[in-house]
Amino acid sequence: MVTLGLSQHEACAIRGKPREEWPTSFRIAWDFSPAHIYFAEDGASPDDYSSSEYCFGEADLIELDSLFHGHSRRSVSELWTIAAHKVAGVIWHWSNGGVMTPPLLDINMGCLVITGGNNRIAVCRADGQLRLPFIYLKDKTELFSTKIKSFRSLSQDINTYGM
Repeated sequence: MVTLGLSQHEACAIRGKPREEWPTSFRIAWDFSPAHIYFAEDGASPDDYSSSEYCFGEADLIELDSLFHGHSRRSVSELWTIAAHKVAGVIWHWSNGGVMTPPLLDINMGCLVITGGNNRIAVCRADGQLRLPFIYLKDKTELFSTKIKSFRSLSQDINTYGM
């Protein structure tokens, strides 16, 4: 990770701040390494995931927000209301030049859900990102294509996000 001088104390100072008050060094950078897919979910280990079973995709964030089910929903105004320390950690990590694995999405019983990465998505939403990359199970590609009109597979084009 590149260190740009933002300290843990400064990370705490980020809490509750609107986007315009985040560090000027903030930049979203994704890690599309198949070996790091397990980072998409808190507490997972490399043994929990077979990278050959997953793909990277992307879609319009506004469409994803309209499709997320229940606990997977969070508006921009709710950025700091859930796990504020984790949200600040995401902003701090990206402000220090770090990369993060895209969130893990799934379609379960016809509903689009976030399996891992709620806080990453919340930060992207607050930053005004238009598109969101994500990880999904390869065998659900057709479901994602049908459910999400703006869906696009990134399997051939993962360099879109600078990785």
